[in-house]
Amino acid sequence: MDKKIPIKAVIFDLDGTLLDTEKLSDEAMLHALFGLSKSNVDADEELLLPWELKRKILGLRGSEWAPMVLNYYKENQSISKSWLRKVGDISPDTLWQLWETRLNELCRNVETCPGAFEIVAALSGQNIPIAIATSSQLQAVNQKKKKHLHMFEKIDLIVTGDDPAVEKGKPAPDIYLLAASRLGVDPAECLVFEDAMSGVISAKTASCNVVAIPDSRMDHDEFIGKADLVIGSLQCIDRIKDSYCFLGA
Repeated sequence: MDKKIPIKAVIFDLDGTLLDTEKLSDEAMLHALFGLSKSNVDADEELLLPWELKRKILGLRGSEWAPMVLNYYKENQSISKSWLRKVGDISPDTLWQLWETRLNELCRNVETCPGAFEIVAALSGQNIPIAIATSSQLQAVNQKKKKHLHMFEKIDLIVTGDDPAVEKGKPAPDIYLLAASRLGVDPAECLVFEDAMSGVISAKTASCNVVAIPDSRMDHDEFIGKADLVIGSLQCIDRIKDSYCFLGA
């Protein structure tokens, strides 16, 4: 058996990794773009946020994904002209604000991803420093954590995308370098959990060890060779323990 890699701190992405926000994020996006509700989408599946777009914006900050979303819909000829007229009246900043406001409302009832609380509790019990590094803004994180304070109270540090010290968002390494620095741990001794390719690239560029938990709609093979380990969910604790040795404080 290969020697286990020693780990002194763990850093989690938030959305899609610890909290199951992705469907809520889509609903908030369609509300911001077109004023659509979940009932509208349930009645017409063609209104769902296309995966070809979704996979490109996963893990990005709003300032980066908002122009991409608007350009996609303006260039997509399959969307009805009435929808396109609405999109044409929205600026990237307005889209981002509308999306965040609606998502904050929806996230009052957000659920954790399978295995999230259990792995956070296990690491905390071993006195492993734990951080979150998320592209979300601080106000949004504060809303998302309300239902799950029992999990968040075990997390030592949260670095958000609007932190003044995060100059560039994922896939740049800034946020993971900052999280490791604030934990006082060398990035090479940090283990990162990420669901998005942009986050995997960010963490690897920061010299962290990376476990990828890709969205079920993604080709998991795309992550092989980019992440150090690819798993189906945070419930795959045995595979994680087989690869890493956690060194508590």
